[in-house]
Amino acid sequence: MLAYMYMKLNELFEDNSLPATEITGLTQNSAKVKPGFVFFAVKGYSVDGHLFIDDAIKNGAVAVVSEQKLSLKEVPSILVNNITISMARAACKFYNYPSDKLKVIGLTGTKGKTSTAYLTESILFASGLKPAVFGTINYRANGELISQAPNTTPEPLVLEEMIDYSVKQICDTLVMEVSSHALELHRTEGINFDIALFANLQRDHLDFHLNFENYFAAKVKLFDNLISAQNTKKEKTAVINIDDEYGKKLYNYLNGKVKIITYGIKEKADLHATNIKPSLEGVDFEINGKKAHINLLGAHNIYNALGAAACALARGISWDAILAGLNNLKGVPGRMQRVDEGQNFYVFVDFAYTNEALLRAYETLKPYQKGRLITIFGCGGQRDRTKRPLMGASATANSDLVFLTNDNPRKEDPKIIFEDILKGISDKSKVILEPSRRAAIQKAISEAKENDIIIIAGKGHEDYQILPTGKIHFSDTEEAIEAIKNVQAHTLQK
Repeated sequence: MLAYMYMKLNELFEDNSLPATEITGLTQNSAKVKPGFVFFAVKGYSVDGHLFIDDAIKNGAVAVVSEQKLSLKEVPSILVNNITISMARAACKFYNYPSDKLKVIGLTGTKGKTSTAYLTESILFASGLKPAVFGTINYRANGELISQAPNTTPEPLVLEEMIDYSVKQICDTLVMEVSSHALELHRTEGINFDIALFANLQRDHLDFHLNFENYFAAKVKLFDNLISAQNTKKEKTAVINIDDEYGKKLYNYLNGKVKIITYGIKEKADLHATNIKPSLEGVDFEINGKKAHINLLGAHNIYNALGAAACALARGISWDAILAGLNNLKGVPGRMQRVDEGQNFYVFVDFAYTNEALLRAYETLKPYQKGRLITIFGCGGQRDRTKRPLMGASATANSDLVFLTNDNPRKEDPKIIFEDILKGISDKSKVILEPSRRAAIQKAISEAKENDIIIIAGKGHEDYQILPTGKIHFSDTEEAIEAIKNVQAHTLQK
């Protein structure tokens, strides 16, 4: 993906003291610098871009932007207060404000963003529109993959380039998962949203935000964009889950400032779900009396469906297209994804990496439990430690057998992670400690009997594992399929 326009350095940064050098691209990766590029030296959590300034200049950088005062002889250095805001504003200008050329739907919330994004995309396709979707699993334009997703919401330079690319692919709507990290770190600076959805606020990311109030304040930034004078979009709508405690707070904050569409199951809402009938085949329900079906498991996905429907209504889509789109989506990768190789027991892969998500998974599956329920899970390293004992307690309380294993330990000692989880477990007789995730999946599946339910929780769609020794390819779904086939082959040999 390349820029469609060129710009002068002094024009890009609105500084006549800078030379009128022609700019051909923007990047924070020195290896991607080409002649005419501006290099943004970002001091990240693990890599300091300042160490690669010389490489960037050798590769053709014509200017370096930094939060540190630099003394460079070869090229101009540009000092800024906030490098991320600088990247966002420069990228918006360089790509000629691409987000203003399509409708932008921002989705935020602790859980449900990805499923809501997939459901919204399906509705948009059913209505004949051409959506781009940027989220946790991948980034895609009009159904075609742009790239995998290293971040739920990408860094500004990548984000604006992909929006520009989506416009060139004749997309008319962008559905974007907007994380609290992205909002707090200004990654979406300069993007004007037409529709913003608040799904919920649950325990997560407290290692970053420290407390719930900070976490909520970060989410509110998305909705501040709707009511900002700088957002010149004509019709702006906030979509709010009114059943959520923080959704009510957000409603009170926004009421009278912007158009609001509420949705819910418990509270009176603009979009209200009734006659909910969940099964292992999906959920039948009604939205304001209209019959609907989703192929996703769990009554909690009703909230995601309601949110998607509300966003679609705000986009001007008909109910016929909304109901068709909800039904058309067959599933979401790693979201209560069934692994079915003809075995006589059930295996589900789910991105349940928080205690609330794990409890919701049990809530979904336990009504249909005929055999045992077996859980495979771990907790990520260098992340919120407070959830570890809670997840340990929930897993053992709701399972007949628990395989405690590695998730993404990263640079943290896995033994410390296991110790934190075990602090919440009173009945350790149910627990089998197996650090190898592959071995844990294989053992659980070889242990399974008819009608047992196995849930492999935590990593969902991810196709990698981050170990203290580095990153490796690893997919829970692939491992489960392989383990089932091995069991089936072994059974045939008997």
